[in-house]
Amino acid sequence: MTPRSILVAFDGSPEAVAALRDAADLARRTQAHLTIVGVVSLVSPRFGISMPTGDTVERILTEARRSLEAERARLAVAGLPETEAHLLEGEPVSAVVEFVKEHAVDLVVVGSRGLDALGRFFLGSVSDGILHYAGCSVLVVKPPKATDRR
Repeated sequence: MTPRSILVAFDGSPEAVAALRDAADLARRTQAHLTIVGVVSLVSPRFGISMPTGDTVERILTEARRSLEAERARLAVAGLPETEAHLLEGEPVSAVVEFVKEHAVDLVVVGSRGLDALGRFFLGSVSDGILHYAGCSVLVVKPPKATDRR
């Protein structure tokens, strides 16, 4: 399968940076359209905790937009000028899955934090949720092993 449309879920973490690097490389090699998607969750549905409101929310959204735009601009300079960036609001898995369905994405690339079973139980796993519900192929980029980091 050669993807025509690749979406990378990006949250600024080292794992997301690795996923973005791999997605950009794949988009370059296959001439696929690349879209970077970030998600800001203003409510934690798992714990029912509301996030801050007012100026704090606006700062969070502004910083997320800046981060996505910086990555988009960096990729444009690196040879992917048609890269798009979108900031979504909501629960990360649902927001990404809905975007994938609405935009007929062929491949989703996500980073994995390598959570153990207990971590997945308490924190959930965005990569696992996207893998199961995206309705398209998903590439999960694993974090580098400690011995691979130099």
